Amino acid sequence: MSRAGKIVIILVVCFLVIVGSVVAMGVYWWTHHSRELMESTQKVYKEGQDAGRKTDEQGCLNAAIARYKENTGFTGSISTSLFLRSCLDESRPTPGFCDGVPRRLEILRSAQWQIEQAKKAGINDNFGRQLFTQVQEYCETKGAKKSAPSGVPAGVAR
Repeated sequence: MSRAGKIVIILVVCFLVIVGSVVAMGVYWWTHHSRELMESTQKVYKEGQDAGRKTDEQGCLNAAIARYKENTGFTGSISTSLFLRSCLDESRPTPGFCDGVPRRLEILRSAQWQIEQAKKAGINDNFGRQLFTQVQEYCETKGAKKSAPSGVPAGVAR
């Protein structure tokens, strides 16, 4: 066997060992921490619902921004996004809340809007901008619910 062939085989074996190790660590982590992750997720979701029952859409966004500022970064963004969405789903309407909110598929307009909203909220990182993706998704689905003809659930093809 040529020297190049041996090197390729060694590289493939090393790659497979690394992939296998990562999968094994993932399985180990999941078996030992999945319950606490699920409990934490349910807790944040319920906190959002409870907050939403007591406020309006703008109140939910304000609470989420304050919450994110206390726990920034990737995990803070995930947790706060979950809180915000569950809060919005339970909240009272705020007049004009969805006015000017671009659809998520309007990529450039959407990105610019998220940057502007984050800046107004005093959020200076990319993870925090993701909160406004929840606002966009909420406003899109809220509009779909309003425009669905009776007897046809929102989101179902007509």
